[in-house]
Amino acid sequence: MSIPDKEEEQAQDEEELSALDQFDDLPPSIAAERALASSRKYVAYTVKLPSEQLAALQMIWLELKKMYGAHSPDKSGIIQLAITEWLKQWDGPEKQQMLRQLLQIREQTRKRQYKKD
Repeated sequence: MSIPDKEEEQAQDEEELSALDQFDDLPPSIAAERALASSRKYVAYTVKLPSEQLAALQMIWLELKKMYGAHSPDKSGIIQLAITEWLKQWDGPEKQQMLRQLLQIREQTRKRQYKKD
């Protein structure tokens, strides 16, 4: 498997954006979101995931790869969408439940860190 160079990635991005132009009749809020997305600054960040979540992500990505080939969403896009949805929930009525879940995850993480094998 070859690693695409910057020019290839840029060409793919431009191709995807031109494909989106066919939806010019979208509401202004979505058009504004597109404009914001093109001006965003992206950074790399490493996270640890449970192995079953990573395996599920890999399966979804492979399924999309079979369906769409070179035009399939990448793992970063899948994760970006998941985080966007999570942030929407955080701003909603589910915030307290989500906070409890986050605290449980943190507690489990600490238990694993101090567990002696």
